[in-house]
Amino acid sequence: MNIYHINNNLPRQDQINDLNDMVLELEGALEQGKFDLNEIIQLFSDIGLNRKFLRNQGLGNSLSTVSGWSHLKSEDGYSIWKYSPTNYTYNSENKLYFDGKLVENRGEANSESATTFDAVYLYNGDSGAGYIDDTTEAGTEGGTAFEVMDSINDYLYLGEATIFSGIKFEWATRGSNYTLKVEYYNGESGTGWVELQEGTDSLVDDTSNFESDGKITFTAPDDWITTSINSVTKYWIRISTTTTPVTTAEANYIIPGDSVPGLLALSSSQILDEDWAWCSYNSSIYVTIRNTGNSAYEGDYYITSTSTTVNKENFFVWNHPFTADYEDSTYISGLIFNCSTSPVADSDLSNNKMTFWVNESENKLMVKIKFSNGVVKVGNVSLAISSSSSSSSSSSSSNSSSSSSSSSSSSSSSSSSSTSA
Repeated sequence: MNIYHINNNLPRQDQINDLNDMVLELEGALEQGKFDLNEIIQLFSDIGLNRKFLRNQGLGNSLSTVSGWSHLKSEDGYSIWKYSPTNYTYNSENKLYFDGKLVENRGEANSESATTFDAVYLYNGDSGAGYIDDTTEAGTEGGTAFEVMDSINDYLYLGEATIFSGIKFEWATRGSNYTLKVEYYNGESGTGWVELQEGTDSLVDDTSNFESDGKITFTAPDDWITTSINSVTKYWIRISTTTTPVTTAEANYIIPGDSVPGLLALSSSQILDEDWAWCSYNSSIYVTIRNTGNSAYEGDYYITSTSTTVNKENFFVWNHPFTADYEDSTYISGLIFNCSTSPVADSDLSNNKMTFWVNESENKLMVKIKFSNGVVKVGNVSLAISSSSSSSSSSSSSNSSSSSSSSSSSSSSSSSSSTSA
């Protein structure tokens, strides 16, 4: 398929023709993809393999399932909504689609509700006041606002008992002229503080140097160690500015970025650009949706926690369906040809399937078969290992306790083989 930029110097009709050609090719590629998917589905069905991923699953996009959506939390410009799909389990490969468009997967949260930092300190390097404890204010949403760094000599310290990989900021007053420097402690040469980098540490500042609500995220370094700040030993991140702020930022809320609200923090530009995101926690998914707009467009452009049932149906069923591809929580790897030292439970074995395992104490290869009527039978093959070129084996079969009794039979055979211990 040829995808290319349209030459602005071409006549308008030629530009339209080029676009139409690409659209037609894209439609062909999509139809080929659908055919390939149908063939794969048929192969799974014919061979009897378990499918690890469920495809194109609707998420509350019908009148009978829309009630499964629940509102979790309102933020400035967006809300977080929750849905629990059938047989859902987290996998980093899971995909979510909103109006057919792929939504950013921000991973797996460690809690549904927001968590707080163990300690938040502002070190005032100019006044000599030392450490100011803002832990309570930082963890109280809508509480008393507090200033962060107002000079190049100040540091904002954020500490946790365990390593973390993100920080969510909500501002009462947004700052200006900050140039942020984010560091962690590894105790090595110099001060022991090391600056996190965009490349090696995947540092991303969605706050645009404290000019917007949002997140600062990074990959937790392998050499990050604890240290004592203000006589408190934690894993610390410290933030400073290399330029003197013109407007000092005042924070309403600073929390770790690993909870559902933390992972799904959006900046002003992300909301404006509709760069929505989603994450997982336990067996549920959480999505961001716009929560403000002209009341005439409620149920189409946005929804809120107080939207009527009709507007929720309009949004999730008729106007903006969510679909997903995700791992099936009931998937059992290798169910058909599973050679282990313990059997698969009868209830985990589908009809017309079989599984194998080894009984090491009796030196037998065991087989369990579940027939189309649900009856389960178990048999075995004795494994004879010798130095001769011939070996013998016997097999027997019997019904398991879940089926009616049946007679057993045995047979013996010999064959030429070579075996190494």
